[in-house]
Amino acid sequence: MEGLIVGKLFGIPEARLANPLMRIDPTWRGKTFDLAGGVGWNRLSPIAGVVMPIITAGYLGLRRAGAEMEGFDFAHALAPSWLEPAKTVRALDYAVPEYRNPTIRTFPIGRTRDEIVEVIPGVYLGRALLRMHDGAIRLIAYFALREPIGSPL
Repeated sequence: MEGLIVGKLFGIPEARLANPLMRIDPTWRGKTFDLAGGVGWNRLSPIAGVVMPIITAGYLGLRRAGAEMEGFDFAHALAPSWLEPAKTVRALDYAVPEYRNPTIRTFPIGRTRDEIVEVIPGVYLGRALLRMHDGAIRLIAYFALREPIGSPL
């Protein structure tokens, strides 16, 4: 799915550094889902192969996939929202130990959960939630996903 960060990152000190860099190269391009397997991964621009091992203090889980990079794998399933437990969302869990996603301060994706909902057929709104060290949940970004133009819905 094609992706777009909606607005800017917020709610974390690292947003001051990340937001100006994202204006130069947003890096994140979307997500790929294996619905049957309940897994997925993020799609990134080629520059991610150079900058992410630096930003993430050595994360080596990125893979080349054609003209893009992929990585920061996740498990996904329908589940109650962390913010609104009465609502069901597609929850993307980055904390699966075998994915070895980074949890360092500059890139704490291992403590992140994305929640997405379909707003119209083929178009999804997502929010990125960060579990703080004290257990609190903080909303840090919104993003949108859509089926690639020309793909069957």
